[in-house]
Parts: sequence; C-alpha cells; structure tokens
Amino acid sequence: MSHIKNAMKNSYFVLTLSVFGIFVGYMLRIFLSRTLSIEDFGLFYAVSAFIGLFTLIRYLGLNQALTKYIPEFLVKGDKNNIKTSITIVVIIQMLTVLAFTGIILVFHNSITYSLFKTDMADSVLILMTLSFLPSLFFMIFQSVFQGYQKLKTYALVEPARISLTFLFSVLLISMGIAGVALAYLIAAIITTLLFFFSFYKLGIMSAKTKINSDILKKILRFSMPVFVSSIAIFIITYTDTIVITFYRSLEEVALYQVAMPTSQLLLIFSGAIAAVAFPLISELHARKKFGEIQKSISVIITVLVFLILPIVILLVSFPEVIIKFLFGDGFLSAAITLQILTVSMIFYSVFTVLQTTLDGIGRPFINTKILFLMAGANLVLNIALVPTYGIIGSAFASLTSYLIGVAVGLSFVRKLLNVSLPLYKLAKVSAGAVISIGIIFVIRPYVYLPIYQQFTVLLVIGWVFYLVFVIFSKAITKEDVVFIDAIHMSKIAKILTKLVYRR
Repeated sequence: MSHIKNAMKNSYFVLTLSVFGIFVGYMLRIFLSRTLSIEDFGLFYAVSAFIGLFTLIRYLGLNQALTKYIPEFLVKGDKNNIKTSITIVVIIQMLTVLAFTGIILVFHNSITYSLFKTDMADSVLILMTLSFLPSLFFMIFQSVFQGYQKLKTYALVEPARISLTFLFSVLLISMGIAGVALAYLIAAIITTLLFFFSFYKLGIMSAKTKINSDILKKILRFSMPVFVSSIAIFIITYTDTIVITFYRSLEEVALYQVAMPTSQLLLIFSGAIAAVAFPLISELHARKKFGEIQKSISVIITVLVFLILPIVILLVSFPEVIIKFLFGDGFLSAAITLQILTVSMIFYSVFTVLQTTLDGIGRPFINTKILFLMAGANLVLNIALVPTYGIIGSAFASLTSYLIGVAVGLSFVRKLLNVSLPLYKLAKVSAGAVISIGIIFVIRPYVYLPIYQQFTVLLVIGWVFYLVFVIFSKAITKEDVVFIDAIHMSKIAKILTKLVYRR
C-alpha cells in the first residue's frame, strides 16, 4: 500500500496550501466587512453568487476530463493528443464564456434592476463577468498541472489568485465594491500570466494539434456526467444567497455571507479526512477487504465528529463574540444563523465521508442522485422559508438538505457495504459537546469579566469538560487510535494521541 502513503503525502501538501487559500479568502472577507458598508458588502456577495452560479457554464466538466486523460496520454508519450485535448477544451470554454459575457453585456441593466435593485451593481456585474475570460486559462493550467502530477504548482494556483485578489482589493478599496470587482479581474489576469510560464515549461506548445472526433467524443463522454453532478453542487452553493437577494434585503445577504463562510471553516477537517480516505477506500475495495472498509468508515466518522465538535462548541456558545471580533457590531444579527449553520456543518461533514466512500467503491452516479435530491430540497425550502424567515429560514433549509444527504447516503452505504453509523460512540461524543455548551450557558451570567476574558475562561472550561467526558466515556478508544494509525492516517493518530491518550 506504498502508493496510498504517497497519495496521502501529496494530499496533505495540497491540503496545507488549500487551507492557506481558505484563510486568505476569509481574511479578505473580514477586510471587506470592515471597510465597506453592510449594504455594499451584501451587494458584492450577491453579485458574486449570481456570477458564481454561471461558473458552471465556464467549466462544463471539461477541466476534470483533462486531469483524467492527460496521465493516460503521458504513459503513451503522446503529447500531440495532450495538446489537442487542451485546444478542444479552450475552444469550447471560450465559446461558452464569450456567449455568456455577451448576454450579460446586453442585458446587464435589466439584471441589475430586476435582481439587485440598485445601479451600483452594474459595474460589479460587468467586471466580475469579464474576469471569466482570464480565469478560464489559469483553471485549465491548473488541471494540466494536476494531470502531469505537478502537485506543488497545481496547489499554488488558488492561493496565488486569492492572495493577489486580497492585495489589489486593499489597493483599490477607495473605489468601493467596483474596486473589489476590478481586483478580482486583475488578479485573474496576473495569475494566468504567472502560471503560463510553468505551463510553457511542460513542452506542450511544441506538440502538434490534430483535432479529431475521437478525442472530442472521449472528452465529452467523461465531462458530461461531471457537468451534471456539478449542477447540483452549484445549486446548493449559490441559490441560498440568490434567493435571499431576491426576496429580502442586501443587508441580510451581508449577514448571511458572514455566517455561512464562518460555519464552513469546519469543513477543513472533513476535507482533510476525505483526501486521505478516498485512496484508502479505493484500495480496500479493490482488494475486497470489506470488513476493513466497514471498520474504517465507522472510526473515521467518529474521529471526524470528535475533531469538529470543539469548534462547534466555540461557534454555538459564542457566535456574537466571534462575529463582533472578526466583522464588527454591524453583523451581530447573524448570530442565530451562524449557530444553525454550524450544526448543519456536522451533518455535511458526515455526508462528505459517505460521499467519499461511494466514490471510492466506484458508485459516483449514486452521489449524483443524492446531490440532486439535496439541491432540490435546498432550493424548495429556501423559496418556502426565506420570504418569511429570512436568513434563519435559509439556514434551516441548509440543515434539512444536509440531513437528507446523510440519511440517503447512509442508506446506500449500508446496502452496498453493510456499514452503519457508530451511533453509540457518536451519542457519547455529542453528549459531551451538548453538556459543555450547557455548562457554558449556565455559568456565563456569573462570570464577571470583560467579554474577551470571559470568552477565554468559559471556552477553556467547556473544552476541558468535553475532552474529559470523551476520555472517560471511552467514545474514542485506544484501539480506534491504533486503527487510525494502521490505515496510514498517522498525523490524525498523533493528534488523537496527544489529546486523548497522552497520559
């Protein structure tokens, strides 16, 4: 299983840079919340969500097709087909991007007033749309780097882009939200230029392009199912903000755009574990070691929930402190929404493991069905709840759709692998978190300290109780830690050893 170890080393490296990119993106959001008005902050992210929904048209699943077939062509030493594949993808994406850009430029006034209801959105809409073109190229470069196994270069692209966006946003913030949109456009152009040199060094440019129907069919045959799956993902990602924009106010969009990404910080844990679990489950399934798959999923889900619950304790117990510290007093109304979304991320994290399991055993179409079910539920519930309950209704829509994802995903995993959730262990871990939150709320009125000192004292008390409860209830056993280490999740095993079994 040496190739699994190598895959996990690469996964950890990519994850580290991904976390850095997430951190910079989050800092950009904090910067904008501190420098823009609440309405402008909400307007910018409302336009971003609208544009983001159409990012799907830009990709069409073609980038993943490049990542899939480039290694095959490399094995055969066929650079001509690599260049041909890239050329086909560039042509198709250029046509779709130019068509979309043309539609936006023609109808931008109608879109601005019908959806955003302010002419301030006009320049942002146009600039963000124009950024599609340069973004097309650096995203293709990134897929090529991944296909060539140039993972360091691949992993650098997004952190470089978001860092440049942050830099130019600071420089252009005097122009307001138009300056931020311009920063996105400039960053996309510079990122493309920076990574063009790495792309050029691969020697692809000197190869010959021979466009033929066989390669075109091959690329489209792979990209279309990916494209279909992506539709559901984009609906889940962007429709809540768009529905809030349409039915409510830009101020509520701003509040939601503070709560939602803050809760999503919990997904760093599930992303790390999924990156490691995918090659592992694929290997075990290929070897028909179904008993080890069952044990792996049970332990992985327990450990994942154990790792994210301290952050849940933090965000559920002190949402107003976190929001005030990071974004300011103007966003305190997002506190309840943050609490609901934080709880929803527990279920989404578990769903990520189930999704990874289904992919690992070669059942991606089941995931597609589940994602469409979740997307449909999310959309319908947002339309039903947002007009009356605003961002709280949208948060409940997300929570419900993730619960559906876990329930349906688990039913398939149980049917295919005879896997069940470790309910007894999860109940003990969850009880530790719930009791910790209860203790914090009970004693908080009696801790007479300045707000941040009170926050620190109470959080330490809550975390210590949670850890002690987990240890003495044996929710995480020493055997679990040994098993995690045995399946090559050594870094996670070290964390567990220090937290739970250091004594």
